[in-house]
Amino acid sequence: MITRSQKIRLGVFLAVGVFLLLATLTIIITPKFFEHRDNYFISYRGVSLTGLQEGSAVKYHGLTVGYVSNIFIDTKDIERVIVEVSLDLGTPIKEDTYADIELLGITGLKIIELRGGTNESDYVKRGDYVRSGKSTTEVITGKAETMMEKAELMLNNLAQLTNPENQKKLNTLLDNSSKSMAVLGELLSENKDELKKSMANTEQITIDFQELIVSSKNTMQEIEKIAKSDSLREIVNNLSHISESISQADLLKLIQELNITIATTNKMLLQMDANLSKTWLDFSTSMESIRESTEYLNQFSRMITEDPSLLVRGTKPKNVPDENLEK
Repeated sequence: MITRSQKIRLGVFLAVGVFLLLATLTIIITPKFFEHRDNYFISYRGVSLTGLQEGSAVKYHGLTVGYVSNIFIDTKDIERVIVEVSLDLGTPIKEDTYADIELLGITGLKIIELRGGTNESDYVKRGDYVRSGKSTTEVITGKAETMMEKAELMLNNLAQLTNPENQKKLNTLLDNSSKSMAVLGELLSENKDELKKSMANTEQITIDFQELIVSSKNTMQEIEKIAKSDSLREIVNNLSHISESISQADLLKLIQELNITIATTNKMLLQMDANLSKTWLDFSTSMESIRESTEYLNQFSRMITEDPSLLVRGTKPKNVPDENLEK
């Protein structure tokens, strides 16, 4: 029979256990009620949310920043599913941030991955909607459907290729290809020496081309040395100084002096031309006198040659009028 002291001890134990249980629950649950968090909404339309549950993680650039607090269907638009997420206080959600639905391993569970966002964009206010992104499942499903369509198209083409008519054409093509290969083999056998010569010539051309490349490289190196030389730099500096001096010079004065010089030169050339004309006239007169003298000398020489006695007795003009005729 249970004594009174045992009942008291049992009652005290139960009371202490209940107190400790309540204290533990209070410690665990109370911070959740007083914790300040940022809540946002995400709207998905025509996207399957299978595997996404309340309490699923919300990640931002791979870091866990919150969890899914609620999922419900919009009563005003039954094609739209609204997901409420609870994020850590101060999580930077920008207007160009979007929420994708990602698979979590191979378990089939899904999480929400926040991506995007730039420093220039404005922040989304608490309680507003975040832009919805894509669902990995939908992307994979779409790719799988595309792959199935391509596979079906390939099988249809293969079936069309293997029908009897196409098989006959294919066999004919293979026979023709075999004959062509045989003819090609014979041609190669007959022209083996020419092919070897061609290969040798090709090899020589390749060697020459490599030598040309090496020569071009050396030439470029020499040009680079010249371009980096102090002499070229000094020439460029001198040209720069000359250009600067010309730009700073009094061009108007220089042109006036140049005009005066040209006028003086023209005057001198005209005077030289007049002097040359006079000199040429004197020279022509002198040459005419010399020519006449030469003719006289030639005539005198011819007369002496014909009659040397003229040197002694002189000459008498021919056909001289008779002095008596005047009487």
